[in-house]
Amino acid sequence: MNQKIDIYKNPMKKLEIEHPKKVSVIIPNYNYANFITERIDSILLQTYPIYELIILDDCSTDNSVQVIEEKIKTIHDIKVQFVKNETNSGGVFKQWKKGFDLATGDFIWIAEADDTAENNFVEELIKPFDDEKVVLSYCESARIDGKNNLIREKSDDLYDMCRTGEWKDPYIWTGKHENVYHLSVTNTILNVSSVMWRKKEYTEIFEKAGEFKVAGDWYIYYNVLKDGNISWNPKPLNYYRKHGSSVCTDVKAEIEFQEICRLQKEISALYPIPKEIQQKQEMRRELMYPLLPKKKIAWVMPHPGKGSGGHRTIIQNVNALLREGYECDIYVEEDGVSTPEMVRQKINEWYEPCSAGVYVGFQLQKDYDLMFATGWQTVDFVRKLPAKKKAYFIQDYEPWFFPMGDQYLITENSYKYGFLPVTIGKWLAHKMASEFHTPAEYFDFGADLNVYRPLDNVEKENAICYVYQPEKPRRCDYIGLEALKLVKAMRPDVKIYLYGSSIDARPVPFEHENLRIIPIEACNKLYNRCKVGLCLSASNPSRIPFEMMAAGLPVVEMYKENNVYDLPEGGVLLADTTPEAIASAIVHLLDHPEIAQKMSEFGVQYMKQYPLEKGFGQIVNVVKDMLETDYQDIPKIEKLYQKQAFTASEESKNVVIQEVQARPIYEDNHGRLYRFLRRCKRFLRDKLKSR
Repeated sequence: MNQKIDIYKNPMKKLEIEHPKKVSVIIPNYNYANFITERIDSILLQTYPIYELIILDDCSTDNSVQVIEEKIKTIHDIKVQFVKNETNSGGVFKQWKKGFDLATGDFIWIAEADDTAENNFVEELIKPFDDEKVVLSYCESARIDGKNNLIREKSDDLYDMCRTGEWKDPYIWTGKHENVYHLSVTNTILNVSSVMWRKKEYTEIFEKAGEFKVAGDWYIYYNVLKDGNISWNPKPLNYYRKHGSSVCTDVKAEIEFQEICRLQKEISALYPIPKEIQQKQEMRRELMYPLLPKKKIAWVMPHPGKGSGGHRTIIQNVNALLREGYECDIYVEEDGVSTPEMVRQKINEWYEPCSAGVYVGFQLQKDYDLMFATGWQTVDFVRKLPAKKKAYFIQDYEPWFFPMGDQYLITENSYKYGFLPVTIGKWLAHKMASEFHTPAEYFDFGADLNVYRPLDNVEKENAICYVYQPEKPRRCDYIGLEALKLVKAMRPDVKIYLYGSSIDARPVPFEHENLRIIPIEACNKLYNRCKVGLCLSASNPSRIPFEMMAAGLPVVEMYKENNVYDLPEGGVLLADTTPEAIASAIVHLLDHPEIAQKMSEFGVQYMKQYPLEKGFGQIVNVVKDMLETDYQDIPKIEKLYQKQAFTASEESKNVVIQEVQARPIYEDNHGRLYRFLRRCKRFLRDKLKSR
């Protein structure tokens, strides 16, 4: 026979406390006439003194009001308020807010009308509030049915998905720790009846929670814990009533999945999330997968290379789609050596862990709703492979990587085959629409704001940092070095840092420190201690200026078509492409610290709107548009940078004239080397295939 829960049997002795904490109990009720009497009694039987009881009825259609009115006539030792809504509020969190507004105590227990509790619930959960930093105190919940039969003594099967046993012992954690290790994965606080709150102003949080259909309480808990600590009690002092199994439809599952994804992303945007927690997030999403009809997406991409930013961006966006419930597979070009497992290992080690299917070669394993080409090399394959819809993931204007000729035109032609383009940044989308008459959507450049941010403990130097990558022609290393040579001549006391590459392509004609390739955390420290950042790109903008702005570093870049659509004039100074103009822009910022400071402040505030997660959300919306609308009503893209190019100063021109030693005529061998290496690769691949 099932064990029954009986709160009336052997009630505990009430505590005699001279100055008890003021505890307000709120009971929101809607059509729980069968349980409301026991719920009120569960408050009256508490061993800890209750300051006040507030009962809220949300226009019940059963006889709840009559039952409550009869019951409260018998209560004489607790202050009672009974508030009846004339119309239904339409949302439980509106009732929570109303209860908080009415409560005059310092601590609040929202005791749902159909739940019940042990007599010592308040006695146990009020203790942690001796710590002023604790804002939530909650306990284990046992589950009962409508007849008070015990279903399960604990609820760890619902919150401890990985069976870690973390909830076996009591703890007090910081809100940040709780948000990172528990609430970034799932809502581990299953039932509001198990929670006591320190009363604070939560109006905005409660109102925002109304946007959710399923996960509003989860939203509230993580936001409350941004500014306080949490206490956990492993005793099952709360009885959480389950009223039988609910029907789960595809629509309900879709809503729940979307809200899980939204909250995981919101919390992940606030804090650095360890890899093991990211894996738990994925497990939580996968629990919903069997309930959801999934769209299948194939990504056709060149073989991965270590340190490839383009491949990293692809994998990041594949992961964004996986988190939203899409099924993604990656097909990489055959190199005659690698197995799928070897490629998967490269992806996980070089970029980030990814659970997409991985295949070598272009023999499709499934039917796909959508297929992405990810570079000019993949377009011919995608043209010949079957898929319901085809798209082009464009990260740069690749024809510019080649001299005018066959290769340039072949690459340019890749934009003419009717694939639906999605570009990184606005300029490429504008170029697709204006030159190739192909409407394109885009996702914004962003920065990892957990990494790139202002630091208080870094001393500012009279220094410049320059992204020096001579192996990449679009980085214009010759012009960059010539500009910095002029800066050093005009302002000899400035220190110049180079970073970003382990290659020395040519002698550097001035005193400097080459940091070579450094970790991203070291990049942020570098940006914080320099006064100006120099980053040159002759094709699509780099992410680096956006990361510099997020760290509060004013940026100098070249004034070219490719930069005026994505870079904001408040945080970036675009100079004419001559070394003299670029040097003049740098010196202008060094000589005018008040202008540099305004740019620094602007950049930090501007980039708060562009975390990486925003771009991931945009790619999800783009894919939805691809599958559903074929890009209808795409707005026209306008220039973001409206100022004129910064031009060369007289000082910089005079330095050039006075320069005695002539520099060798510049010869660009980048393209020649690149083409030679590609020919070698194709030769070896063909030889291996012929064996």
